[in-house]
Amino acid sequence: MDNNTLKIAKFITFKVVDYWFALPMAAVLKIVNCPPQDKGGVVTLGIVQLGSHTIQLLDLHGVLGLDADATPPDQAPFLLVLRSTQKKLWGIALDTPPDLSELPLNTFQAVSIDNRFVLKKQWISHIATVSEQEINRTLLLLNLKAIFAHKAA
Repeated sequence: MDNNTLKIAKFITFKVVDYWFALPMAAVLKIVNCPPQDKGGVVTLGIVQLGSHTIQLLDLHGVLGLDADATPPDQAPFLLVLRSTQKKLWGIALDTPPDLSELPLNTFQAVSIDNRFVLKKQWISHIATVSEQEINRTLLLLNLKAIFAHKAA
């Protein structure tokens, strides 16, 4: 095999407020329509009931301080479902459908972890700038290990 071959990986990309995030496709258990409030979708309280499963939501708006005026949507039409290493289900409520992107791994640059950084910055492990149809987009790769470690504490 040619050593110059670019290693490509699949990522789920999604927008929260004005920021684009990425997760490795393998980290996402499923993407579903978020149930309405009368069917278990209590997004404003940070939980969603899907069948017999209670899913706690990650509030990227609040945790990452994305926009002081922005709040999580009252009713998000989409839900990214993730599973922590402790097998607990977590979700990210989205206003718009996420995308599946194939990206070269060498486009991502590691973000240095420094104890002086506030915790929320440690939740981003890598950053990449990608061009799609002549539009440059900065992707922030979420560090689920750090997020779940913080949530377990």
